[in-house]
Amino acid sequence: MKKKLPSFFDCIALLTITIILLFTGTVLFKIPIPLLLIIAATIAGIKSYLLGHNWSEIEGSIVNGIKGTLPAVMILLTVGILSGSFIASGTIPLLIDYGLKLIHPSWILPAAYIVCCISSLVMGSSWTTAATIGVALVGMADAMHVSPAICAGAVVSGAYFGDKLSPLSDTTNLAPGVSETDLFSHIRAMIVTTIPAWAIALAGFIVLNMYIVPDTNTRIEHIESLLQTLESSFNLHPVTILPLAIVLIMALMRFPAVVILLSGSTIAILVGWLAQSQSLLSVLQYAYSGYTIHTNNEIINNLLNRGGIVSFLETTLIILCATGLGGIWESGGYITSLHDNLLHKIKTSRMLIISTVITAVISNIIMAEQYLSIVMTGRIYKDAYKRKKLKPFMLSRSLEDGGTVTSPLVPWNSCGAFMSSALGVSTLHYLPYAFFNLVMPVVAIVLTTFGLFIYRNKD
Repeated sequence: MKKKLPSFFDCIALLTITIILLFTGTVLFKIPIPLLLIIAATIAGIKSYLLGHNWSEIEGSIVNGIKGTLPAVMILLTVGILSGSFIASGTIPLLIDYGLKLIHPSWILPAAYIVCCISSLVMGSSWTTAATIGVALVGMADAMHVSPAICAGAVVSGAYFGDKLSPLSDTTNLAPGVSETDLFSHIRAMIVTTIPAWAIALAGFIVLNMYIVPDTNTRIEHIESLLQTLESSFNLHPVTILPLAIVLIMALMRFPAVVILLSGSTIAILVGWLAQSQSLLSVLQYAYSGYTIHTNNEIINNLLNRGGIVSFLETTLIILCATGLGGIWESGGYITSLHDNLLHKIKTSRMLIISTVITAVISNIIMAEQYLSIVMTGRIYKDAYKRKKLKPFMLSRSLEDGGTVTSPLVPWNSCGAFMSSALGVSTLHYLPYAFFNLVMPVVAIVLTTFGLFIYRNKD
């Protein structure tokens, strides 16, 4: 059978079916996300078969889609080791202990946001920030009787601020690579849209904190019992901060992410063995299956019984299924068809920039992978930016304004699945409070609508 390119109607229909299936299945019926993704991939595969693709080609597209995400899976599993070992070593408990003593409850949300902004800027990684400092901050919020979902929104917001702007971040390097511009021109271009979004988010967390922390004295009394439990359960010696210090130093030295995470985990395992009087075998078991603790304080139990490779296996499955679906979308010609039908409708530079931001957001939903969103959207629009004589960093900025920041807002996206597993809060629960991630694309679109910060080639 001769292959046919799907029509624009085919693409929109399949896109609509996929989004409805994933959203209703997740929100209304609580169906596991991997199963929904397999169903969506089956529907897309059948449609590709009807368009002339044989089953071996469809299987190959799934394999090719999965291949592209294997580096992310490697990072995910090493983060699992890191999270379990960081708790067993006392690093996370120490951060919680210091945080409860230093951060006043009336400032927990803006403090969590700012701390994660700084951490992600330094480390260049939203995932590492969330799995280390983010876990501690969500635990602190729970100890202060502040909703973990709201604090998780602040953590995600701060983590993706740095992920978007840090020269050490993979997406900050990927976007200019796709757009054929240099790194620091790209970062300078992003500042004009990112800083307003950052300020709006900070104001939102300050206002929200005023309404959710009304009874400070009661909370402070409650915190004392938590501190006593932590200090009696762990040896909170300053040496336990060493694993985090190693991660920060290696990040600044620009070591590969997997090397950083494994090095931090190795030091944490040694600290857990030597400083916490645990057997080496026990600490290794915690790194694999997660830390376990049983105290008289239920909050401490809920907070610290987590981590390990096993806790990220479902997230890994989500990533594999999602990228398999993305592979079918790409090989089936759906991306090409959307590209061809969209571009001839774009008449102005403003429409082009806004379309880029929106396409990157939609790509996060249908392709379920941050890197694929940036790469595919960049490929679609790169020539159009040249024809409109826009600076290349206009494309790279738009890719990050729409693609990088919205990835953790989609439950079946690799970033959304990771954040949910790491922080122990479902994606849809923290989504309404991820102010920076929600506001960023809107700010980019509004500024473009008014013709602000649009840069063209002089010739």
